[in-house]
Amino acid sequence: MKFQRKARKYKKCPRCGNKCLINQERCEECDLLFSRLSYASNKSAKKKLIHFDSDYVIYTSDLPSDVNYWKLLAYTILLGIFGGHYYYTGKYIKGILNTLSFAYLIFCTIFNQFTSQTELMFLPVGIYAFSYIVSLVYVLTKKFKVPVIIDTVKLEAEKSGIKAEYEALRQEIEQENQKISEEKKLKKQNASNKDFEKQKSKSQPEKRNQSQNRSKKNNRRKK
Repeated sequence: MKFQRKARKYKKCPRCGNKCLINQERCEECDLLFSRLSYASNKSAKKKLIHFDSDYVIYTSDLPSDVNYWKLLAYTILLGIFGGHYYYTGKYIKGILNTLSFAYLIFCTIFNQFTSQTELMFLPVGIYAFSYIVSLVYVLTKKFKVPVIIDTVKLEAEKSGIKAEYEALRQEIEQENQKISEEKKLKKQNASNKDFEKQKSKSQPEKRNQSQNRSKKNNRRKK
């Protein structure tokens, strides 16, 4: 008989840790839309964590688009003893603790005679080694949590994509209508100018005739 793996029925909310159904779209506790996690960004989270601002930062094992799994694995294997994978994902406090633990390990190795007097001196080294192995296992099993922030700018841009296209078409239509109205105005002005010139050309001989008739009448009166 083949053992079938049971399908997961529940999932944890990355923001509050609430237990939710696997097909649930929104967390009941913190009101997080799980579909928005596809717009998560690790770079913006790192910028906030540098300034010790953890507001709106979510820790999730679903890697965002700006975190490469193979880079994370390489940082963990090659530079994990220095805390390289923590620095890469923005977990700076854990990275600093990992670096200090490595420095303490070097200190214990160099000054072995001094540190071998008590076994408590090696306790941080054991914790450091255990944490490194655990983090490596989490990375390999894709359970390593990464700090992210939902990129609302990108989300709104994609949401307003249809609106933007509609507005662009509306602007094009308005520009065409403006061109047509301007052309009509020019045609009307040209037609009115032509009519005015025709009226001028007609009125000039009439005025000449009137002036000639007036001059003839004056001449007759004089006689």
